[in-house]
Amino acid sequence: MQRAGRALRRATDSDARPALVDTASAFAASGMSKKYKAPGDRPYLLSITCDAEGIDELTLTLSRRDQEQAYGIECGDREADQFNIPAGEPFTAQVEPVEDGTGLILWRLDTIARDAVEGCDDDIDGCDG
Repeated sequence: MQRAGRALRRATDSDARPALVDTASAFAASGMSKKYKAPGDRPYLLSITCDAEGIDELTLTLSRRDQEQAYGIECGDREADQFNIPAGEPFTAQVEPVEDGTGLILWRLDTIARDAVEGCDDDIDGCDG
Protein backbone atom coordinates (compact mmCIF):
# COMPACT_ATOMS: atom_id res chain seq x y z
CA MET A 1 0.00 0.00 0.00
CA GLN A 2 2.87 2.38 0.74
CA ARG A 3 4.35 1.88 -2.73
CA ALA A 4 0.98 2.58 -4.38
CA GLY A 5 0.47 5.64 -2.20
CA ARG A 6 3.86 7.00 -3.25
CA ALA A 7 2.93 6.43 -6.91
CA LEU A 8 -0.22 8.53 -6.46
CA ARG A 9 1.69 11.31 -4.71
CA ARG A 10 4.26 11.45 -7.53
CA ALA A 11 1.43 11.90 -10.03
CA THR A 12 0.23 15.15 -8.44
CA ASP A 13 1.91 18.13 -10.13
CA SER A 14 1.70 21.44 -8.28
CA ASP A 15 1.87 23.35 -11.60
CA ALA A 16 -1.52 21.83 -12.46
CA ARG A 17 -3.04 23.43 -9.33
CA PRO A 18 -4.98 20.25 -8.56
CA ALA A 19 -8.13 20.37 -6.45
CA LEU A 20 -9.06 17.03 -4.90
CA VAL A 21 -12.45 15.63 -5.89
CA ASP A 22 -12.10 12.06 -4.58
CA THR A 23 -9.50 9.57 -3.46
CA ALA A 24 -10.18 5.96 -2.57
CA SER A 25 -8.95 2.39 -2.76
CA ALA A 26 -10.39 -1.06 -3.40
CA PHE A 27 -9.19 -4.62 -3.21
CA ALA A 28 -8.21 -6.10 -6.59
CA ALA A 29 -10.63 -8.98 -5.88
CA SER A 30 -13.48 -6.44 -5.56
CA GLY A 31 -12.53 -4.27 -8.53
CA MET A 32 -13.55 -0.65 -8.93
CA SER A 33 -16.73 0.89 -10.27
CA LYS A 34 -17.17 4.61 -9.70
CA LYS A 35 -19.51 7.03 -11.42
CA TYR A 36 -18.46 10.66 -11.15
CA LYS A 37 -20.32 13.84 -11.94
CA ALA A 38 -18.03 16.21 -13.82
CA PRO A 39 -19.40 19.72 -13.25
CA GLY A 40 -17.55 22.98 -13.72
CA ASP A 41 -15.15 24.17 -16.36
CA ARG A 42 -11.86 22.69 -15.12
CA PRO A 43 -10.73 19.40 -16.67
CA TYR A 44 -10.44 16.31 -14.49
CA LEU A 45 -7.34 14.17 -14.00
CA LEU A 46 -7.75 10.57 -12.86
CA SER A 47 -4.56 9.08 -11.39
CA ILE A 48 -4.72 5.34 -10.75
CA THR A 49 -2.28 2.66 -9.65
CA CYS A 50 -2.29 -0.85 -8.28
CA ASP A 51 -0.06 -2.87 -6.02
CA ALA A 52 -1.02 -6.49 -6.36
CA GLU A 53 0.77 -9.75 -5.81
CA GLY A 54 0.79 -11.95 -8.90
CA ILE A 55 -1.08 -9.41 -11.04
CA ASP A 56 0.98 -7.59 -13.66
CA GLU A 57 -1.78 -5.50 -15.20
CA LEU A 58 -5.38 -4.49 -14.63
CA THR A 59 -7.77 -3.06 -17.23
CA LEU A 60 -9.33 0.32 -16.56
CA THR A 61 -12.39 1.17 -18.65
CA LEU A 62 -13.47 4.81 -18.87
CA SER A 63 -16.92 5.50 -20.28
CA ARG A 64 -19.29 8.39 -20.87
CA ARG A 65 -22.58 7.97 -22.74
CA ASP A 66 -21.77 5.65 -25.66
CA GLN A 67 -18.03 6.36 -25.61
CA GLU A 68 -15.70 3.84 -23.99
CA GLN A 69 -11.94 3.31 -23.83
CA ALA A 70 -9.97 0.54 -22.11
CA TYR A 71 -6.42 0.99 -20.81
CA GLY A 72 -3.89 -1.35 -19.21
CA ILE A 73 -2.73 -0.28 -15.74
CA GLU A 74 0.66 -1.72 -14.79
CA CYS A 75 0.77 -2.89 -11.18
CA GLY A 76 3.75 -1.84 -9.09
CA ASP A 77 4.80 1.13 -11.25
CA ARG A 78 6.63 3.97 -9.52
CA GLU A 79 4.14 6.52 -10.91
CA ALA A 80 0.40 6.26 -11.30
CA ASP A 81 -1.20 6.19 -14.74
CA GLN A 82 -3.07 9.41 -15.52
CA PHE A 83 -6.12 10.11 -17.65
CA ASN A 84 -7.62 13.44 -18.75
CA ILE A 85 -11.38 13.83 -18.69
CA PRO A 86 -13.08 17.05 -19.77
CA ALA A 87 -15.72 18.63 -17.54
CA GLY A 88 -19.33 18.15 -18.57
CA GLU A 89 -21.33 14.97 -18.39
CA PRO A 90 -20.86 12.22 -15.77
CA PHE A 91 -18.36 9.45 -16.48
CA THR A 92 -17.61 5.99 -15.11
CA ALA A 93 -14.25 4.47 -14.19
CA GLN A 94 -14.27 0.69 -13.85
CA VAL A 95 -11.73 -2.05 -13.14
CA GLU A 96 -13.09 -5.59 -13.29
CA PRO A 97 -12.48 -7.71 -10.19
CA VAL A 98 -9.61 -10.19 -10.35
CA GLU A 99 -10.74 -13.55 -8.99
CA ASP A 100 -8.48 -14.50 -6.09
CA GLY A 101 -6.60 -11.21 -6.63
CA THR A 102 -4.45 -10.09 -3.74
CA GLY A 103 -3.64 -6.42 -3.67
CA LEU A 104 -5.04 -2.92 -3.91
CA ILE A 105 -6.20 -0.42 -6.50
CA LEU A 106 -5.74 3.23 -5.48
CA TRP A 107 -7.01 6.26 -7.32
CA ARG A 108 -7.32 10.00 -7.04
CA LEU A 109 -9.55 12.33 -9.03
CA ASP A 110 -8.61 16.01 -9.23
CA THR A 111 -9.65 19.01 -11.24
CA ILE A 112 -6.68 20.75 -12.83
CA ALA A 113 -5.89 23.99 -14.60
CA ARG A 114 -6.86 23.92 -18.29
CA ASP A 115 -3.31 24.77 -19.35
CA ALA A 116 -1.99 21.79 -17.35
CA VAL A 117 -3.61 19.14 -19.56
CA GLU A 118 -0.87 17.10 -21.22
CA GLY A 119 -1.29 14.73 -24.14
CA CYS A 120 -4.81 13.73 -25.09
CA ASP A 121 -7.42 16.15 -23.69
CA ASP A 122 -10.16 13.46 -23.59
CA ASP A 123 -9.04 9.94 -22.74
CA ILE A 124 -12.63 8.69 -22.87
CA ASP A 125 -13.15 9.79 -26.47
CA GLY A 126 -9.56 8.86 -27.22
CA CYS A 127 -7.00 10.64 -29.35
CA ASP A 128 -5.33 9.33 -32.45
CA GLY A 129 -1.64 9.73 -32.61
